[in-house]
Amino acid sequence: MGSRYQMKNSAWWTLLMGFSVWLAGSVEAGLEARGCRPELIPNGGVNRCSNCHVRSRGGGRRTPFGQDVRDVVRSGSCAEFWEAELAALDSDGDGRSNGEELLDPSGSWRPEEAPPPGDPARVTNPGVPDEAPPVLFTRGDSNSSGTVDISDGVFTLGFLFRSERRPTCDSAADSNGDGGIDISDAVYLFQYLFAGGNPPPAPFPGCGGAGKGAGVDCEASAACD
Repeated sequence: MGSRYQMKNSAWWTLLMGFSVWLAGSVEAGLEARGCRPELIPNGGVNRCSNCHVRSRGGGRRTPFGQDVRDVVRSGSCAEFWEAELAALDSDGDGRSNGEELLDPSGSWRPEEAPPPGDPARVTNPGVPDEAPPVLFTRGDSNSSGTVDISDGVFTLGFLFRSERRPTCDSAADSNGDGGIDISDAVYLFQYLFAGGNPPPAPFPGCGGAGKGAGVDCEASAACD
């Protein structure tokens, strides 16, 4: 009886050990397969598993980009999947395509190519929305010509009193930095230019932002592009 029990117990133990070895091998293979994927997207080595997963070490919940990758790649596969269609998507909805964020807008890069395209310092994560960078402008450059001069004051007055073209960047036309555009901005600018008045507040005389929330009214400031 004892011998039969020991044999039966031994058989179960052998089966359990075999299953454990198989399971460990399957998990290892799965991890290895997924570990190859950062190398299959351009500049994937910058953010590694964070491109596709919320956890930096991979596994678990996927980022929006990871969800799009899952739709085009077979589970556990290390086959190439980067293509123009995936590059053209804006997975994280931040206004920049996956290809733009990974510095391959056309989706033409292939894993066998080296080095990855562009400057790695400019790579952003296609699975995480980026904050929109502030539009740069120069305070006082109302007409976005790149130079602050009398024409800017004239441009502001034309907008205010002759229904002429609106400045493309309200913050640039706000010469005195009080948060609005009115006749005082033109007067302030003329005093600076011709009567030794104070210069416009920053950003001036070069391009720049003006702190959080400033410049959000700028559609464009061509001189600072």
